[in-house]
Amino acid sequence: MTRSLCPAWCREHPLDGHLRHRGATAVVPVTVESRGAGGPHPAELVIELGRDREALAVWVYLGDGWTGFSLSVPSAVRLATALEETLREARR
Repeated sequence: MTRSLCPAWCREHPLDGHLRHRGATAVVPVTVESRGAGGPHPAELVIELGRDREALAVWVYLGDGWTGFSLSVPSAVRLATALEETLREARR
């Protein structure tokens, strides 16, 4: 696979044999609420673009690198909008 076939945001291809474009990884330090006895604790949230080589759909991964989920770009935009609105409300 050559770089000329990659989307502009592609930064790497995993070496595990899976032909996938991967964007830059953003790692966001967060505090996570614990539902158990441990209480809130620090964690890291990973955000990354991805697309299978032969596919058209671009996905936004959110998770800790082990557990997470991928959203379509339009879904991620809706999530970001809802998050912005929720944060505006929290700041009042």
